[in-house]
This record gives sequence, structure tokens and C-alpha cells, in this order.
Amino acid sequence: MEPLQAMVDGMIAQWQRERAKTQMTLGKMIGALEAMPEAMEIDGLGELYSYRGYYSDLAFEPIEGKRLVSDLLAQCWAAMGKVFTGYKGGEFVMGALTPLWLAYYGDCGKKIMAIKPDGTVKTADDDV
Repeated sequence: MEPLQAMVDGMIAQWQRERAKTQMTLGKMIGALEAMPEAMEIDGLGELYSYRGYYSDLAFEPIEGKRLVSDLLAQCWAAMGKVFTGYKGGEFVMGALTPLWLAYYGDCGKKIMAIKPDGTVKTADDDV
């Protein structure tokens, strides 16, 4: 690996760790979903893809309607260790510390902060 690329990769990983401290990650989402009844419904979370704002992160496509906890949990587990292609290229392996967002494909969106007990998703604006 080229030294400059290694430096950039290290910076990207550090920034991702910083984001993971302040918002929901793939691992935290799995933990939250596992604590909920499988038949419970979560509002507004569609398919996962590499987030436009930070390609190393994941975003849920916003949807109208709800999905079962069991379906979202299976989707999150399937994303663990999977390689996603960034919006403008590059390959990114997703894991427990991957921050999660709510955004339409190709757009920047909001940080996912938590899933509330009533099945709604708490979001916040990006700090940047």
C-alpha cells in the first residue's frame, strides 16, 4: 500500500471511530433490535447502502411505513463484514462500529441516534 493511501485510510478510520461514539452503529442497532420483540414494527427504515456523506458508513433508505424487527435484524446481521461500494467508488467493509444514517440514496441525511420503545427512530443533524 502506498504511504499516502495508508495515511488517508487511517484518518478515515479515526473519523469513523469518532462518529461511532456519538451515534448509533451497526453493532448498537443489532443490540437494540435483539432486545425488542421480533414482531414489533420499526418506522421508516428501508434498505441499507453505503452513505453518501461518509462512504465508510451505512445509511437506511427512508420509507413510508414500518418493518418488523426480525426483518431489520436479519438485514443488519447480513451487513456485518460485508463489502459495500461507496457512492463514487471504493470498497468499504462494514462492522460493529459502522455509524448509521437515515438518508435517501445520493443525499446526505441525519444521524441515527436511537430506536425509541414505540418503534420510532430518533435522528439528529450532522455536527459537521
